[in-house]
Amino acid sequence: MQSSPANPSAYLDNRLQKPAGIRLGVGVTSPSPELVQMFAHAGFDFIFIDMEHGPISIETAYRMVTTTIGTGAEPWIRVTHNDAAQIKLALDAGAKNIVVPMINSREDAEAAVSYAKYPPRGTRGWGPFRTQYQWHTNMLDYAHRANAETGVIALIEHPNAVRDIDAILDVDGLSGAIAAPFDMSVNMGFSDGPNHPEVREAIELVMRKIKAKGMRLLSFAITPQQADSAMNLGVDDLLLGFDPMYIQASVQLFMENVARLRGTGQQVASVQR
Repeated sequence: MQSSPANPSAYLDNRLQKPAGIRLGVGVTSPSPELVQMFAHAGFDFIFIDMEHGPISIETAYRMVTTTIGTGAEPWIRVTHNDAAQIKLALDAGAKNIVVPMINSREDAEAAVSYAKYPPRGTRGWGPFRTQYQWHTNMLDYAHRANAETGVIALIEHPNAVRDIDAILDVDGLSGAIAAPFDMSVNMGFSDGPNHPEVREAIELVMRKIKAKGMRLLSFAITPQQADSAMNLGVDDLLLGFDPMYIQASVQLFMENVARLRGTGQQVASVQR
């Protein structure tokens, strides 16, 4: 495990230890540009700005994207639902990739791609008035590049999507898909998580299909054990949980280390006596 630097100001020089060939991302549900800035400078490859499950407005999402400028982190936005206005606003905020929940059919995927692409490929309205600044270019150049350089990623989180997975992945313009284990488990009737054989079978089937299609394979990894299992399946990208988990876990780890040091010190003191 990477040791914590004694001087907190050294954290910027204490970059993430990344598995070879795997990109790392982190989810942010808090409406905090400052938190995104910290994660981006820590060395994450992408920041998953979560408008679906976080109280994040489009104004805040824009500022969150802005804080990634000058870092190696790509800004991704998960919109609340498969909606033309939401997807347009998220892309206009400067997102590199749009993650769209509840893509359950080919028709759902086709709609998401259409909403995200400028004509003639899709129906996205033109107006990158501020996007040009996020991308350090001008409006015409952004519009020329956007269809090729922005991605639409489908969340596969329902048994209906598993049944239609081949048709979904075959949609022209869809750049990727993610199997969502917790939503999948709930939608399969399990409220206690994805550790049920039929849920694992569905998730792994989707992951194999994504890999076979030649798309980048991304997996959620809430625990180190999940990260290890995902790497054994050949993932390209790991999403290492969400900000509330890390804040709580960091405090717990800090206090565990304090308790360990206190215990060691007390043992030494007792021996000396």
